[in-house]
Amino acid sequence: MKHLLLVIAALVLCLGASASDPFNNYQWNKANHENKSGLVDEKPWFEWWYYKVVIPETEKAYYFVYGVVNPWDREMGLESSRSYIGFGDFEKRITTDNHYAIDEFNALYDQTSVSLPMGYATDQTLIGQVTDEGGRSFSWDIEIQKKWAFNAEGWILGAGLTDIEWYPAQADARCSGKIVSDGELVELKDAPCYQDRNWGTRFPEWWAWIVSNKFDDHPDTALSIGGGQPHVFGIPSFYEGVCIGLKHKGVEYKWRPMELDRVKVDINFGRWEITGVSRDRKRKITISAYAPPEAFMDLQFTTPEGIVFHDYEALLGQVDVQLYTREAFEGWVLIETLHSDYTGIEYGSANEHQVKNLFGSHLKLQ
Repeated sequence: MKHLLLVIAALVLCLGASASDPFNNYQWNKANHENKSGLVDEKPWFEWWYYKVVIPETEKAYYFVYGVVNPWDREMGLESSRSYIGFGDFEKRITTDNHYAIDEFNALYDQTSVSLPMGYATDQTLIGQVTDEGGRSFSWDIEIQKKWAFNAEGWILGAGLTDIEWYPAQADARCSGKIVSDGELVELKDAPCYQDRNWGTRFPEWWAWIVSNKFDDHPDTALSIGGGQPHVFGIPSFYEGVCIGLKHKGVEYKWRPMELDRVKVDINFGRWEITGVSRDRKRKITISAYAPPEAFMDLQFTTPEGIVFHDYEALLGQVDVQLYTREAFEGWVLIETLHSDYTGIEYGSANEHQVKNLFGSHLKLQ
């Protein structure tokens, strides 16, 4: 009965939803679908919709993910092929996924709508339930209010130049609803939340991610940073770095290396130091993000080839941001200082040994 109710709810929601952000919709086989070619793309593929929410009053933090690996493999001949719903509770140190058959997954090309047997997600709603190996149950029913989308990749988004795409479709949002985590009811209202997208044919050599939309004294400010070392046409790129987006006082600031902005990344685990200078040298940003080793959980993603990618993530990190402008005869002038204690921080790699030994090491990029 619960399965049936979820399916009915998903269908009603899909029928009633309005058209949404095209990059927040289903991407696999999209060109064939739009061209009505009847062809099916059978390359390795992964795609997911990731959501996270932080409750500042209690310092509780959760993530939710809905995804599919190798959607063309409906017979599930490859061990890595699956659809899934994932959940994480950072206070309880719980992360779990429930797997489903490929034909139990459905997503739409013309709107943000993803449905599986025990959950569905849109750009306005996410509902789901998972059970871990010990029989503990976790469920959620959340409404989302979008405030800002950030096109981190700029003109290359969706162009297929790299083997992975990242799009913060809701880099700033507010969530209300409820979460039941192993019997504990948690209610939230207008809590800072976030949603992004990843899709492609191959995972990068590594990735990094820093996001926050809960800054001291600046409720409408949001920061979104992401990148790594992708593959370009199947070859590890010589480029390693990140894109930066900041929404502050109604202005969107962005630093994209592919548009010749200069971005430097210095990772000294668990501290991330980033500097961005615009290509016209009129704007500069410095970011210092930190979380202790015990704040991270290992979110494990299975690649289309069946390799486990270890994504170390914290949702209650700290970040300090300084924003500068260049003035004639004065050089760089500090115009804003920002701080958040509710920052998402990630570093991911398929090299498990490398990831486990990151803290105390030093990685300098660019």
